[in-house]
Amino acid sequence: MSDASPGAARCRVCAAAFAPESDRCPQCGADPRAEACPHCRGVAGASAHPELRFQCDACGGPRVPLADDHVKRSGREVPLLQKARAAASARSVWRAAGVAASALLGFELFLFAVLLLVLGASIGLFTAGLLTMVPVAAFTLWALRQAKSRSREIAPALDAAWVSVASDVARQADGPLTADRLASTLRIAEPQAEELLALLEVNDVVRGAVSPAGEFGYAPKLRVGAARGEDRDEAAADSVAHTLAAEEEAFTEPLTQRTAHVDPAKR
Repeated sequence: MSDASPGAARCRVCAAAFAPESDRCPQCGADPRAEACPHCRGVAGASAHPELRFQCDACGGPRVPLADDHVKRSGREVPLLQKARAAASARSVWRAAGVAASALLGFELFLFAVLLLVLGASIGLFTAGLLTMVPVAAFTLWALRQAKSRSREIAPALDAAWVSVASDVARQADGPLTADRLASTLRIAEPQAEELLALLEVNDVVRGAVSPAGEFGYAPKLRVGAARGEDRDEAAADSVAHTLAAEEEAFTEPLTQRTAHVDPAKR
């Protein structure tokens, strides 16, 4: 006889029974809402990350998790998430190059100081020092600037990916979509869900609506080209990313760091 209580779910990894509302299996720690990662294609859960918001438990790539199995993804967020991951990877490479160049510059300065003490000051020594240290210093500054530039590409790409998934949720919602419902579906806090809804309204994806019960929410707008067979190539994804990048100029921090309440009646 099974010891699982009625309504209990089973872990896909160890088959242990747990409550359906649990975030992790109490026995092995697996995420019961695991789905295929758009980067590594492995079926794994997603954990919160301070910069990427959510990352794959298997490969560490950025993810947009969905807590509702009934929502069908359009796939438009995949190239945006891949762009964010590529920017993060490139930033790591440039940072490593900058650190290595900085270490080399420090060694050259130390060697120059030793030679200066041993051989004394001379035009030849200073010329050799400049010819060896200036290129390394210039490369160090350039590598750090490249790393900073790649870092600025991450947040707009992630914002566009989250807006894309939120659009899928809004278009498939049965009735007005509220901030708390979107927050539970995307596993985020309600203030971030309110900001996502505000961005969807700005991008003409949803409009304010009132349910028969008198509850305010957002309903999707009917748009030409929003059919399931819509083209999802990288050019369209880049267009979404460009739009969100332009809107980022009106804000000073990424989406996950802005927790100001958005009052629908004031928009």
